[in-house]
Amino acid sequence: MVKISHGLKAVEWGSVLAILILMLACTSDRESNLSQSTQDISEPISVVDALGRTVSFEAVPERIAAISPTATEILYAAGGTSILRDRSSNFPLEVQSLPDVGSAYAPSIETLVSAKPDLVLIESITQARLASDLEQVNLKVLAVKSETIDDIKNYIIKVGQIIGKETVASNKVSEIEKRLAEVGQADGRSVLILISDQDRNLYAARPESYTGLIATTSGLINKAEGLPDSGPFPGFSLMSPEAILVANPDVLITITPAPEPAPRLSKTITQIPPFSSLKAVLNMRIFEADAALFLQSPGPRIVEAVESLKQGLDFNNSK
Repeated sequence: MVKISHGLKAVEWGSVLAILILMLACTSDRESNLSQSTQDISEPISVVDALGRTVSFEAVPERIAAISPTATEILYAAGGTSILRDRSSNFPLEVQSLPDVGSAYAPSIETLVSAKPDLVLIESITQARLASDLEQVNLKVLAVKSETIDDIKNYIIKVGQIIGKETVASNKVSEIEKRLAEVGQADGRSVLILISDQDRNLYAARPESYTGLIATTSGLINKAEGLPDSGPFPGFSLMSPEAILVANPDVLITITPAPEPAPRLSKTITQIPPFSSLKAVLNMRIFEADAALFLQSPGPRIVEAVESLKQGLDFNNSK
């Protein structure tokens, strides 16, 4: 306690006031630090991941390694950041400067272990086998997925809860819902989404694929429904020229994985004589899709894919 005398001089009063201000500042700092510590300590939380596993957290994970494009984009949509990336993850731009663990299909376990993450995020369909491998080296793993719009929204929310960013995650989900609602529907037009291999075989995206989900979300009726999964592209089915002619969709969406100057499938397909009679070709309803949005990065950017499709096809026009 500082005792104040009525006879203090002006200089002494200044010293006393300085001491009092310092004491108050120290008290404020202690209270602020206590408050911050309280925020950092979260209640234990358990979530069921995309592999049906219950994953529990006693504290907020601070070092997260997202090692697939889907996992990375869901993490950043929820307000988090990653300490590593797989070679295919390039969005948002800041992740491109992160150390990489190699291919998402065969990441370097050694690199992951040496990074000492509190949590590793994987994608459930292509990386399911990694869960047990990573747990054997004492890494905590959470699997996410993006097979449906609900999947994308649910895992943004779950990751947000885990990292203490519930508000950010909730706002992102609201933004997704709002933007999708604003896009509207394509009036039930039929579609084929085609991709070609090196031998110029054509494959159509099935409704069950992520690429098919984009078309379904846009209100398009997929003519590849019921076809078997076949060929080098998961979720796609080999289609003969005859089958494409029989399907005769209102809209053709083409995907060219190879970067320019490789010719775009949307151009070359119109030069194949049998296809000149297709409704989509006659009416110029051919849309060249961004391979990153439609094929390589399943996740929250489905909104951008649907918006680009609407802009490219102009849903407001008649069939």
